[in-house]
Amino acid sequence: MNNKELVKKKKVQDLLSELASGDTKRQVKAVQGLKVHGNETVIEPLLAALVKKPADELYSVIVDLLNTPKSSKVPAEIAKALVDKRFVDIRHTLLTTIWNSGLDYRPYLKEIVTAGTEGEMMDALECITIIENIEGEMTEDQLFEPLIVLTEYLGSTKDDGPKLELLREVTATLQNINNML
Repeated sequence: MNNKELVKKKKVQDLLSELASGDTKRQVKAVQGLKVHGNETVIEPLLAALVKKPADELYSVIVDLLNTPKSSKVPAEIAKALVDKRFVDIRHTLLTTIWNSGLDYRPYLKEIVTAGTEGEMMDALECITIIENIEGEMTEDQLFEPLIVLTEYLGSTKDDGPKLELLREVTATLQNINNML
């Protein structure tokens, strides 16, 4: 690691320490600093801060950062968090940041669909919004696992409400895309 990389790493570590401080003003300032100096490695600490139900101001700046990431490595981190039990309470927020970010989440359809099936009705709604707004062509490989997750869920659920209807719609959308390949 060269000197410039070491300085940047130290800056990120200092900002993450401030994020963990418990002082809302310092935390907000740290998140603003992470927006400039951070990378995908700061996603997990930011999500951990969100899970703690922070003050509205801190919540807003974290969500704003998640809605506007610059790194193409962020989707992998968000996808991992979607299926991480530690972040179940913020799953809806994560799903919302996916379609707000404008980043490519096609490789993570399985995680998105899994979050939609495991979550509440609003999670299923976000799931269909994401899928309907994904740009670019999808491959059979990208569609295969999400369709299996949905088929298994639809075949095993006893629930028959709005969430199920949304997930049927997600399934139909993905099947239509698959049929056009």
